[in-house]
Order: sequence, then structure tokens, then C-alpha cells
Amino acid sequence: MPDSIVKKPIHRIFSTGKDEALEDEIVKEHRIQIRLDGNDFLQAVLSPDLLEEFVLGFLRTRGLIHRLEDVTSLQIMEDEACVVRSPHGRQTFPELNLLESTGSRNIDRDAAFQLGAGIPASDLRVSPGVILHGVGMLADMPIYKRTGGTHCAILFSQHGETLACAEDIGRHNAVDKTIGGGMRRGVDFGKCWLAVSGRLPADMVLKAVAVGLPLMASVSAATSGGIEVAERFGLTVVGFVRNGKLNCYCHPERILP
Repeated sequence: MPDSIVKKPIHRIFSTGKDEALEDEIVKEHRIQIRLDGNDFLQAVLSPDLLEEFVLGFLRTRGLIHRLEDVTSLQIMEDEACVVRSPHGRQTFPELNLLESTGSRNIDRDAAFQLGAGIPASDLRVSPGVILHGVGMLADMPIYKRTGGTHCAILFSQHGETLACAEDIGRHNAVDKTIGGGMRRGVDFGKCWLAVSGRLPADMVLKAVAVGLPLMASVSAATSGGIEVAERFGLTVVGFVRNGKLNCYCHPERILP
């Protein structure tokens, strides 16, 4: 956590006109070059923690790997990540140069539809109380509490046990880090659900589809494109999880009465 936070002098100015000089904790921004199979792939702008998890999760949600065994080596230097995939898993590179802190640059939704035919059959059923409690935990993530400058994601079991979590300056990056953490722990994504702090547009929902997560919930809203993708692939999408209630946009059968 210390590497993800820097201290900067600021002026806190009040409505009364009072000006208070103080030192504040600011979330740190980091840039990393990813080399894939010996070639420059892209630069990513993100928070500087959980870099290995980010690379694994990013490659997984883009369909460039499907399991840990598809990666024969992964080395993280300060500003470079070198990934080598097993020969059977290599394919043509997508056209990506720079991944901004939003994590969403250059995502082609139509191409992403090729990631799979839908969410695999799952008996996951989650109670509203578990969803409300889990999404509420996002506000207690440590870097967010100190800086207010991160998005958060938490992977939960059916009964609300935390399986993996991450924070990042970009909401997509936070999800990729969390999925990468789940991969390293051997999590069965078909038996989990994901809580996120940001909106649920199509490119975010597709990350859950790519790994077979049956349910995704957010403190914020879903967009029409996100709902369209979720309906098409069989993903339960839940938004506005706050104040003792939630909105289920599609496939409500996975929420226990």
C-alpha cells in the first residue's frame, strides 16, 4: 500500500474563505510497458500494486489466455512486464497501444462477443443481504479510505467470503487485478460473484462474461449497452446497491427471494 500513495502539499479552502495549508495523501499513478511473446504490446496507466495480477487478469478478460497454464513466464520489472505464452495459446495481437487509466481504450464490443457463447451453467444463488453487505465493503478498501482516489473490486463466494480484491485508479484495471488474483488462487469463477465500484457499461460487463462470472453487482448504474450484453450472455447484472435495496437489470433468478 505505501507504494500506491504519495503525499503532496495542498490548500484546503473553506466557504468562509479560510485557507489551510496541509499535506494530503494522493493515490499514485504508474505506467508500465507490457511485452507479450517478445513483442511490445501496450502501455498501461494504473496504480503500481498487484501488477502481476493485473497482467494476468487483463490477458484473461481480453481472451488472450484462458488459464494460468497458458503463461509460461511472467516477469515484472519496475516499469515493464514481460509475458510469454505457451505456443498453443498464441494468436494475432489486437491493435492496442496505450491503455489509459480507465482501462477501456480500444475495446471492440463486436469482437469481444467472440469470447464465448455465454455464462456456463451455474447453481450460484446469492441473497440480497449478501450482495448489499459485499458491495458495502467496497467503501472500506484501505487505499480508497485514505485517498478517495481509487476504484475497487471484490470477488466473493456465494455466501459472501472474500476471495480476491483490488484497488486501482481505473475501474477496469481494478476488475482485471481482482480476476488475476482469483486466477492465482485457483478460484472457480462460475461459483463466484463480483462487486465493483463503477458503472457497468458493455466493456465492463464483458469482463465478467469472459471469465464466466454469473453475477456482477455495483454501487453505481448499468448502461443500456451493459444490460444488452448481460442479457445476451446470461449474466445477472445488479446496480444501485445501496440503502437497503438494489436494482436487478436482468436474469434475477440468481438472487434468492
